[in-house]
Amino acid sequence: MNLSDVSVFTVCSICYLPKALVLAQSVYRQDNIRTIIYLIDRKTAAVQDSPWASLKWIEDEHIPDLYKLAFEYDVTEFTTCLKPMLALKLLESSSKVVFLDPDTCVYSSLIDLVSELDHYPILLTPHYFTPIESREENYDLAMMRFGSFNLGFFAVSRELEAKKFLSWWSERCINLGFFESQFGLSVDQKWVSIAPCFFPSLKILFNPGYNMAFWNLHERSLSKDGQGYLVNGESRLIFFHFSSFDAKNPLMISTRKHKWIDSGRDDMNDICKDYAKRLGENNHGYSSIKYGFDYMDNGWYISPTLRRAYAAVLDELGELNPFDSRGPMFGFIRKNHLREKGNEPFRPAGSTDLPRYSGRFKVINAGLRFLLRVMGPNSFSNLSRLFVYLSSFRQNRELWKIASDR
Repeated sequence: MNLSDVSVFTVCSICYLPKALVLAQSVYRQDNIRTIIYLIDRKTAAVQDSPWASLKWIEDEHIPDLYKLAFEYDVTEFTTCLKPMLALKLLESSSKVVFLDPDTCVYSSLIDLVSELDHYPILLTPHYFTPIESREENYDLAMMRFGSFNLGFFAVSRELEAKKFLSWWSERCINLGFFESQFGLSVDQKWVSIAPCFFPSLKILFNPGYNMAFWNLHERSLSKDGQGYLVNGESRLIFFHFSSFDAKNPLMISTRKHKWIDSGRDDMNDICKDYAKRLGENNHGYSSIKYGFDYMDNGWYISPTLRRAYAAVLDELGELNPFDSRGPMFGFIRKNHLREKGNEPFRPAGSTDLPRYSGRFKVINAGLRFLLRVMGPNSFSNLSRLFVYLSSFRQNRELWKIASDR
C-alpha cells in the first residue's frame, strides 16, 4: 500500500517538542513519513528543523480568533481544541490523516491501521475494552469523567462523513474546549463519547496493539519476539501512549495514579527505559522553554483564573488582542485584581498534596459544620450545588467588572 498520500500529525507546545520528535522519529523509521508537528506556541528561533518532522507554527496557520483562543484556554485546552480543525486543513491535501499525541511512540508500521480507512472514514480507540471490576479502583469512573475514547489517536479519510465529524467536533472544541469535568467537559475528548450516535460509519478499533497506555495495563501485557513487541502474546504493538511519563522515574510508567505506579511492571521496564533514553537524545533544551501564550507582552503571567474571567466577558470586550498590555485587558486585570503576585506560574494541586492541606481542611470543615447547623440540611445541599456552579468562573459574569459596568 502506498502511504505517500497519508499525513501523520501532532500538536504541542515547545516544551513538549522532545516527545513530539521521538514520535516523529519512530514514524519515520517505520513508514518513512515525516510527521507534521504543529507548534502551539509563540514563534522563536530557538527551535531547529528536524530531518523526520515538518514543523509548523500555529501563528502561521491563519486560525480565526487565534489570540482570543490562546488567552481563553490554557495550554492543554488550546492545544487539544485545535486538533479537529487542523485535521480538516490536512484533508485538503491528503486523502487520509492520522493524529497521534506527542507523547506516543510507534513500534510497528501504521499500514494496517491506514488500510482500515479504505472501509471506515473515522477510526477511534477506547481507553480500554475490559471493564474494571474493582470497587477500590472506582470501577470505570475515569472513563465516565474523561470519555470513552482516548483522543491521543484518531484517523480520518477524505470521505464526507469524516469531514462532517471533524466540523461538528471542531465547533464544540473551539467554543467549549474547557477542562471542567464537573460540567461534563473534558477538553476535546468527552465530546467524542457521543459521536457514534451521530456518525454511524465510525469504527471503534479493538486491537490491543493500538494506543496501549497506563490506563489499559489491567488488560494488556508486553513481551518481545524477533520483530519487536507483542501485546498479550499475540498482537503486534503498533503504538504506545506514554501519557504523563517522567523520564527521571521511567519505571513508574506514568505519574498519574494507576495500579502499578509504586511497584512498576517487569514487562514494561524495557520499553520505558528505551523511551526515556530517546527523550534525552531529542531534548535540545526544549523542555525548559516556557509556554509563550502564558504571558502578556509586558511579561505578566496569565493565571487560570484570569483565563476564565476573560472567557466570561470576551464578547463584551470586543475585537482586541488580549495579550496587549496597553489595551483594555490592562484595565480589566487591575479592576478585578487578577494579576498574580510574584508572577509565579500556576501549579495545580492533586491528590498527593492532600497531606499539606490537612490543617486548612479542618478549618474549612469546621466552617461548613457551622453553616449546616445555621442553614439546615436542605439549604446546605443547595449551597453545595452552588459551589459547584461557581467553580467555573466563566459562568459567573457578575463576578467580573469591565469599564462599561456601572
